[in-house]
Amino acid sequence: MIKSLMLYTASFAVLFLIIHFSQEFVLNESNNTVRFNLWGTNVFLVVASLLICVHLKLFSTIKSLQPQLGFIYLPTLFIKGGLFFLAFKSSIFSLETLTMVERLSLLVPLLLFLGLEVFFVVKILAQNED
Repeated sequence: MIKSLMLYTASFAVLFLIIHFSQEFVLNESNNTVRFNLWGTNVFLVVASLLICVHLKLFSTIKSLQPQLGFIYLPTLFIKGGLFFLAFKSSIFSLETLTMVERLSLLVPLLLFLGLEVFFVVKILAQNED
């Protein structure tokens, strides 16, 4: 179990570093800016995805919750979206329009972290079927 949790943490940390510094590099090279804090949004997305994976792994050790793990995972997506809205209501959602660069700066990390999150969730669910 500890090995899995360390793997999740290391994987999300590496992905975070790759995403964040590549975003900074691309924005600097193309002389573009975003009107919100990239670091804050990326940290929120990585922490939320990591917490979901860790909690699902911990829930998988409880025998009575094992059949419901998929149903437990589904609401976490809505909770993560709601918390993202609350956390960034004043910095992102108060902007009248977002430029294409700003949209991509939000969408690409979201999809990459979600992809890694789903990968680990599928592994957790598959282990519980055995």
